[in-house]
This record gives sequence, C-alpha cells and structure tokens, in this order.
Amino acid sequence: MIPDKRRSALAVALPALTLIGLSTRVWARGATGDALSSGVVDVTGGRAAPGAVGLAVVCIVSLIALMTGGRVIRVASAALMILSAMGALVLAGLVALRPAAVVAGALSQELARTTAPDATGVTTPWGWAAVGTGVLLVVGAAAAAASSRRWAGLSARYERARPASGPRGEVRTAWDELSDGTDPTLRDEPDRA
Repeated sequence: MIPDKRRSALAVALPALTLIGLSTRVWARGATGDALSSGVVDVTGGRAAPGAVGLAVVCIVSLIALMTGGRVIRVASAALMILSAMGALVLAGLVALRPAAVVAGALSQELARTTAPDATGVTTPWGWAAVGTGVLLVVGAAAAAASSRRWAGLSARYERARPASGPRGEVRTAWDELSDGTDPTLRDEPDRA
C-alpha cells in the first residue's frame, strides 16, 4: 500500500530527525595502548559521521520541496531525497562496521597526528540504532517518492493567476485592463451581500 502525503511525510521526517538526535550519542567506543592517550575513547555520531547528519537535513529539505513543488520539482527532490537517505545509511553503516578505524581516526584528530594510532573499538547500541534508522529513512524516502506522483500541489490560492487572453488570443495583463478603464482590483473583492 502506497501511503498518502501525511504518512509519507512522517515516514521521512521521523527517521531523519531521529538520526539527527542519535548523532549526539556515542556510536563507537574503544581504547588504545598509545602512551599519549590511554584509556577509553568515546566517539559520538556527529563526530564519527558528520555527513550522515547533513544528509538527514537534506532529506527533510527535499521532503518539503516534494510536498510543495510542482511536477518537475517533485521528481528532482524525490531523487535527491532517496540519494541522501542512502548516503546517510552508508555513512552510519561504515561507522558501525569499522569501529576501530573510527576510534583511531578520532584519536589522531585529538592528538593532531598524521598517522592513526593502533586502537580497538566496538559499536555501541546507539550506532546500530543509527543504522536501523538509516534503513527506515531509505524505505520512507522511497515510499514518499513513489506516492508523490499522486499528490496534489498546493491549493489554487498559492498559484499565480494566469492573465486573461484577449479576443485574438493575446495575453491580457492587469496593465492592459487599466488601460481599457477597468480596475483589476475590484474583481478580487468578496461579495457583499
């Protein structure tokens, strides 16, 4: 079953916001035997995969464009949303699958070293939750993109009115109506009954 506009929005917005929230949690934890830095090292999601947070924000912006744009904008924003969701999933997955490399990279930044020290690492439950959230984001983005073909755009009050055409098909503007002696602002007045 393809979801409607509101459910599609929730299917994308909730995982994207959750992924942004999870970026403050520790995704990888490890240690090193390096003399300069011994002890446990915690690496948050925002530090381990800052691109995942940025791509989650891109998904939300693309969702807004998908919900409010015309046909061409919908196609472009749906493609961008799916690619961003897939990118966020890949970045979260790389952290979860290579925690030792993430810890070593964080240590080398901390110590301002060009080479990463030997480190051990494990993925925390928050890191695996981020991967699961990334999967939900990809599924939600794909469902929203599929159902967006049936969505109506914004209501008519947000659409720019097309000028009336003249007797030979030429476009008539408000300036032309003023030149003919007709006030175009009077036709937009509500009926007074």
